[in-house]
Amino acid sequence: MVDELNEASLRSGLKINAEKTKVLANEEATIFLNGQALEQVEAFVYLGQEVRLARNHLKEVGRRIRSGWNVFRKYQEFLTSPSVLMRWKRRLFNQCVLPAMLYGCETWTLTKAAQRKLETSQRRMERRMLRVRLLDRRTNEWLRGVTKLKDAQEQMTTRRKWNYAWKIARETSEKWSTKLEEWRPPTARPIGRPRTRWRDEFAKKLGTQRWRQRAREEERQRWIHMGCGSM
Repeated sequence: MVDELNEASLRSGLKINAEKTKVLANEEATIFLNGQALEQVEAFVYLGQEVRLARNHLKEVGRRIRSGWNVFRKYQEFLTSPSVLMRWKRRLFNQCVLPAMLYGCETWTLTKAAQRKLETSQRRMERRMLRVRLLDRRTNEWLRGVTKLKDAQEQMTTRRKWNYAWKIARETSEKWSTKLEEWRPPTARPIGRPRTRWRDEFAKKLGTQRWRQRAREEERQRWIHMGCGSM
């Protein structure tokens, strides 16, 4: 099948690179392309986001936080300078650092641990911007009162996720995003506490599993406000 796909691609002027092509499967599988075995992996990065069978967004959150720190260090001289007005630092942070940290956050299933990682990382950046040490005993509320940055977890991640859910609920075409959200495994749920699912956040805040119907009934901004409250 892979060779047939390669032949069809060649007819369209495309060539599959065996070195860059990886195999992600839930069991051992040796797949060949033109006689060359493709590497089987547990995870790979596609369009800037890690894909893995063993779902663990904590690792992806860690990757995005590192990306955010890379951008922060790139502009560190500007962001930490005491001579630069906070409004300019805030604009740069919100437009450059946060997007790097939150790329693809619409698809995340955030656990408490992942939320803490996001919150802790942003607080560290804010302390750097203000040149404040932990020994100075400045509270998180004081930091946010001075920087007035957008909150990575509450304002940005939640807002983007609810906006994305609103779009999925109104989607009528057979898109993969809709199919994946509607798909249910044919096997029985394993014993123990179930893992947090992407849609659980909507059911918890709305008090019903019929979140798609609720989303179709609401205007976009009203729907987002239901998820973010007064943020």
